Amino acid sequence: MYRVFFERRPTRPRLSRALHDQLTALPPNTEVNVHTVKETYYNAVFLGFEPQTNTVSLLVDRFYEEGGRTLAINAAAITSIDLPASMRSDSQKQLEDEEE
Repeated sequence: MYRVFFERRPTRPRLSRALHDQLTALPPNTEVNVHTVKETYYNAVFLGFEPQTNTVSLLVDRFYEEGGRTLAINAAAITSIDLPASMRSDSQKQLEDEEE
């Protein structure tokens, strides 16, 4: 006899441990480039990360006449974050120098 179990709750995408650690260590008001599956936010200001809800708050489009707008996105949608050069490790800097 077989038993089949159905999970009725939708599954949430998991946040990678590396991205979680990066977001929790990132200080507020840091300028970053955030890449998601659908869009890239260049020169966005990181406002904060809420680990319980996996919500990342950003200030985007701040160089336009209307000023910036606050955006809250799910951290699971983020594919990568480009940090400022001052925050990158020495090994990351060396890899970028070698690529050029």
